[in-house]
Amino acid sequence: MNTLGVFVLNMLILAGLTLAALYAVAIGANDMANVVAALIGGGVTSYKIAIIVFAISVILGSLLQGYMVMKTLGMGIFSELDTIGAISASLAAFTWVLLASALGLPVSTSQSITSGVLGVGLLYVLRTGDYSAVNFNVVVAIITSWTISPLLAIFASAGVYLFLDKLFKGIKPRNGTRELAVALACWNGYSFGANDVANATGVYLAVAATAPILSVVDVRIFLALYGAIFIVLGGVFLGEKVVETMAFKITRLDPIGSVSSYLITASSVWLFTTIPYILLGYGFPVSTTYISVGSIMGTGIAKYKSIKKGLNLKVVLTILLSWALTLPITASLSAGLYYGLTTLLRGV
Repeated sequence: MNTLGVFVLNMLILAGLTLAALYAVAIGANDMANVVAALIGGGVTSYKIAIIVFAISVILGSLLQGYMVMKTLGMGIFSELDTIGAISASLAAFTWVLLASALGLPVSTSQSITSGVLGVGLLYVLRTGDYSAVNFNVVVAIITSWTISPLLAIFASAGVYLFLDKLFKGIKPRNGTRELAVALACWNGYSFGANDVANATGVYLAVAATAPILSVVDVRIFLALYGAIFIVLGGVFLGEKVVETMAFKITRLDPIGSVSSYLITASSVWLFTTIPYILLGYGFPVSTTYISVGSIMGTGIAKYKSIKKGLNLKVVLTILLSWALTLPITASLSAGLYYGLTTLLRGV
């Protein structure tokens, strides 16, 4: 590679890390609601306390288990992912998530970045005919989790709510529910950090791991902390709109609803992160948004004993539409960006 080529490569890596930071900010703006909405909507804590819970738990989860899903997004979906591909996927996902956040829509940042990587991978397959570069088994498993996880969350959280409501019936006030909700919110934030920090930084693992001055473990720790800090900043400064949607517009929560929602969300996300990594060597980038929204919907249905009374159906249908559009929009945008950048930089 000539001098110009080295310079361009260095600039691409720098641009990639900048985009990772920007996408982490977008993730925080959209996904902080997954951690704090049930605390606020259920009247458990103030907004300020909820943000402190979010910041501490997300950083811990990112540092201690964030590497588990980084491998999946970095090399597990598309083995030939390069710096230009990572930039294309990040920029496409960033654009979509930021737009959704501005509209107050809780979309899946996991689905967005995965769709971005998939868009790059499919364009690569069309160009080369090398189908082995895309791990379709992993793709199918991830897409299946997107479909099943919110449905399971609805039924599971509804069941937990009915059980807890009966268990605490007659206890005034319902002692321990608020404290339990805060503890589970901490676990939920930890699980979110472990699963979602890879959404911002995992696509750069393959590139960063080649740096001769760092080992793979050091690179992962750096990327985890780097992503977590910007996720927290995005949530603190830009997360209020989506928090409002999830805390107040889907249904009306109470402290037992907060406990039910967090128990299902935290345990599900942690299990998707940890168990596949232990068994298969890679954690699933499951959508914390899908599970969180599903669990809030389930508690609303159980509380009011009715879908119509328990849910704001107009808001729910708008959210579901945004979920359906995430994959085609993000994958198409990512493929277009990859095509344009590789064509522009050909021969450099």
